[in-house]
Amino acid sequence: MAVAIAAARVWRLNRGLSQAALLLLRQPGARGLARSHPPRQQQQFSSLDDKPQFPGASAEFIDKLEFIQPNVISGIPIYRVMDRQGQIINPSEDPHLPKEKVLKLYKSMTLLNTMDRILYESQRQGRISFYMTNYGEEGTHVGSAAALDNTDLVFGQYREAGVLMYRDYPLELFMAQCYGNISDLGKGRQMPVHYGCKERHFVTISSPLATQIPQAVGAAYAAKRANANRVVICYFGEGAASEGDAHAGFNFAATLECPIIFFCRNNGYAISTPTSEQYRGDGIAARGPGYGIMSIRVDGNDVFAVYNATGGPKARASVGPSSPSTTGTCGIMMPLHAMGLWHPVSHQQELSTAPKPKGTTKPILESYLKSHLLGHSRYQLYIHQDAVRREKPQSNLNRESLI
Repeated sequence: MAVAIAAARVWRLNRGLSQAALLLLRQPGARGLARSHPPRQQQQFSSLDDKPQFPGASAEFIDKLEFIQPNVISGIPIYRVMDRQGQIINPSEDPHLPKEKVLKLYKSMTLLNTMDRILYESQRQGRISFYMTNYGEEGTHVGSAAALDNTDLVFGQYREAGVLMYRDYPLELFMAQCYGNISDLGKGRQMPVHYGCKERHFVTISSPLATQIPQAVGAAYAAKRANANRVVICYFGEGAASEGDAHAGFNFAATLECPIIFFCRNNGYAISTPTSEQYRGDGIAARGPGYGIMSIRVDGNDVFAVYNATGGPKARASVGPSSPSTTGTCGIMMPLHAMGLWHPVSHQQELSTAPKPKGTTKPILESYLKSHLLGHSRYQLYIHQDAVRREKPQSNLNRESLI
C-alpha cells in the first residue's frame, strides 16, 4: 500500500500574496512520469512595467510557444521511514517512540483487523445490513491518530475506525453502532460503520461522499477565528476527491489559511471505479500545488512515515496567539495489489482456518483476539526486531498488545 500524506502550510511571498501547501501520496510506478523540464534562467526586468502582471500567479514572459505536458513532469516522490523488511532506512527519520506507544500502535492495528473480520462475517450472515472493512489501511489510521492531540477534531469518511480505536473507543460501542441496538449512541438512526463520538472529538460519519471536506474547513476556520489551539484533520478517499466539494474545500482552506490537514487515503478504487477512469496526470497529490498547497507522498504501509508526515503538518498548523495559521493537507494512496504486503499468505491461511466466534460480546471477542494473534507485515517485522534487540520473545509482546 502506498500512502501519500500532505501537509499544507501557508507562507507569505515577497509580493504580499498568501499561499498554502497540500500533502498527498501515490503508488510508485503508476502512470510513471518520466522527466522534468530543465530549470529556466530567471528573467531580469529593467522596471516593474516590464514584469508580467498576471493576477494570482508568479510568471515570466517567454517568446516560444510551449505547452506544459502532463507526462514530462517528474512525479511527486514517496516518503518512507522503514523498508518492507521493517528496517529503519534513515536513522534520523526514526521518531523514537516510547515502548508504550509502539505497543499501542500494534494493539490498535491488531484489534481493528480482528474486529473487521467478525463484523464482516456478521454482515455476510445477515446479522447486520452493511459493513466496510479497513483491511490494509490500519497503519494509516493509527499512524496519523498517534501524531494528533486527543482534542484535535476528526472528520472521517467510511474507513477511519482505527482513529476512534486508537482514542480508546470501546468495542461495545463499535458493536452497538453496527447492530443499531439499545446501546447505540445514535439510537439506531445511522447506517452501520457511521461512527461518531463527541467526547473523542470524532464527528459522526455521513454517507454522501465528500460532504465532510467543506464542513471540516469550516470547523478549522472557526478554530482559527476563536484562536483555539486545535487542528482539524479530514479523511477522504480518491473517489471523494473527484467530487466538487473537495475542490471547494481545498480552495477555501488555502485562501482562508485554515489549520486543517487533508488526509486522502487512496486504495485505487472509488467504490468500484478504478483510478485509471477517474483522473490523469500525477494522481491526486499533484492537485495540491494548483491550489497553492505544499504536497508530499507517504508510504501508507509505513506507520512511522505516516506518523512523521502527520505530525509535521500538525505542528505547523497549530493555531495560537503567536503562531501563524497554516493549512495541512494529507493524502494516502493504497493500490489493492499492495494489500498482499499487509496480509501475508500465511496470515490469510491462518484466518481461513481459524474457528469463528459465535457471538459478539466483549468476553468472546477478547478470547478470540488472544487465541488468534494477527500480524501486520512490516510493523510486525519491526516489533520482532525490537523484541530481539531487547531479548524479549515477540509472543510476549503480542500478548501484551492485546491485554
